[in-house]
Amino acid sequence: MNITPPKRIAALVLALLFVLSCITAAACSGSGGKTDGTSPASDVTEAATEETAGKPTHNLPDKDFGGKEVMFLTELNTGFDWYTSKEIYAEEQNGELFNDTVYNRNVIIEDKYNLKIAQTQLSSASNAAKNSLTANDTVYDVVMSYINPTLPLAQQGFLLDLHDVPYLDLEQPWWDQRANENLTINGKLFITTGDISILDNECTMVMFFNKDIIEDYKLESPYDLVKSNGWTIDKVGEMSVGITSDINGDGILNNDDLWGISIAGNAPISFYFSLGERVAKNNSAGELELVMDGKRTSQAVEKIMNLCLNELVLSPHTGKSDFNNACVAFNDKRILFTTFALVDINGLRDAEFEFGILPYPLYDENQDSYNNLISSGLVSSTSVPYNCKDTEIVGFLLEALAFYSVDTLTVAYYDNALKTRYIRDDESADMLDIIFATRVYDLGFIFNWGGAGQLITTMFNSKKTEFASSYAAIAEKAQTEMQKTIDAFGKF
Repeated sequence: MNITPPKRIAALVLALLFVLSCITAAACSGSGGKTDGTSPASDVTEAATEETAGKPTHNLPDKDFGGKEVMFLTELNTGFDWYTSKEIYAEEQNGELFNDTVYNRNVIIEDKYNLKIAQTQLSSASNAAKNSLTANDTVYDVVMSYINPTLPLAQQGFLLDLHDVPYLDLEQPWWDQRANENLTINGKLFITTGDISILDNECTMVMFFNKDIIEDYKLESPYDLVKSNGWTIDKVGEMSVGITSDINGDGILNNDDLWGISIAGNAPISFYFSLGERVAKNNSAGELELVMDGKRTSQAVEKIMNLCLNELVLSPHTGKSDFNNACVAFNDKRILFTTFALVDINGLRDAEFEFGILPYPLYDENQDSYNNLISSGLVSSTSVPYNCKDTEIVGFLLEALAFYSVDTLTVAYYDNALKTRYIRDDESADMLDIIFATRVYDLGFIFNWGGAGQLITTMFNSKKTEFASSYAAIAEKAQTEMQKTIDAFGKF
């Protein structure tokens, strides 16, 4: 930041006042929530300064880094600005909530520890990182490209195990514990996320619902169902199919009629994970294994296809159901439930009715946790290059950024999501706590070994309903490709 001393002092004062106000107002946090699934994340850290009594705090010592600069490589999405990284750097205040929050947070950290935060923002940041690291350049101290294309960089030995980076305390609640667990390979963690990011929130799969339709049809409260563990896929199907009707009277169901639910192309795989199923996971010995061959998996997929391929739900198979059409229909009060990512709330700004946010449903009432798939292909990772010239300052800054983001960036995200995006009820805040605390990252889904990660989507697109034979046809190839990945990571 190029800023004159008087301006910096004024900004610091404003930032401190902002943080203090956040401490009083904060009631929830994004990435640092509970991971037990069904209850709001009431014990999430709300600490914005180490002086805040009774709240988790960092273990960073007082340091003076002599004005050193740390360069972040972040994503610029030229197609959809929604997915451009906005969480690391802001050149100046401009009155926009996220921008000013990032700016004020950075002023606090830069002045407290005498360092400078800098950013290079590029389209396809992972390619830029690969080119730089292949040439052994050290221009980037932190790489925050999207998760999916960043993991191959780790596979090629370009990234450090974050456990080896000084000052990173990955067990703290400002780091996403599910990301840490699910993205570990051979006991090593090369990328993660947490309160340092907002794209992980934006790219989490959720459902929206029309409150007026719930009241008009005297349906059960989805909020009450979520809290009682009654929000199951069978209940979603029952409520959805029950209200679909030919409201224009032309004798056929099309995009102009009333639908209980719209099924996006990524809804079936989102349901798959929400029902507690996985493509691959680490076993008790810490070994990665494919886990798609069980009886419960077949039963879960049967439930998913019974819903998603039902002629009484709006899907690619039963009429126009692309994103734009689904937004129009929802805004016109012709859809009860949508299957979107949280960022897609931007397409619902024209709604002239109250609507709410929900997690994806459970398999049945005995499932121990909600699960919400994260669209990791558009989520910023946090990683450190293998040739980082000063891991001490990098690790220190990453920990500070994550910690100080809890009651700045995360609070601003909640405020924006709940107030300026037309979600104004307290229950939606509770739902976001559950959703953010139960996100799913899956290496099998990300790497798509043998087509296993996309198998559910492939079945949906081709209207196949029999899972066991579909998986058997790719299982050997998936196992072979997974082992090659494991072996490659084992070299580093």
